[in-house]
Amino acid sequence: MKLPRLAVWTCAAILALVFVVVGVSKLATPSALRWSQRLSNWGYPAAARQVIGVIEIVAGAGLLVPRTRRVAAVTVTAVMIGALGTHLVYREFPRMIAPIVLGTLALLVYVSANRTR
Repeated sequence: MKLPRLAVWTCAAILALVFVVVGVSKLATPSALRWSQRLSNWGYPAAARQVIGVIEIVAGAGLLVPRTRRVAAVTVTAVMIGALGTHLVYREFPRMIAPIVLGTLALLVYVSANRTR
């Protein structure tokens, strides 16, 4: 299923906003401590918060650039697959909703983004 151009831009903008805001929250806000604790509880190393945060910011911004949109959409989808797997392993079923929705939107952006732009 391919989305119309306006729908692709809308999805990309929403995803960009979400991922940049969440990525920044992992790096430079008071919630960064909470992210550190949550990631530690899930068994991730201490540096995971920074790595994931940077990936989310860069991929989120990349969604707004037509030339990088497909790579950014794949990256966001991969991050959401990781989040989905984590929540599944730890039986946090209600927390699986956001990664499913965001990952699906990112996948639609990937499929619909023009390969030449």
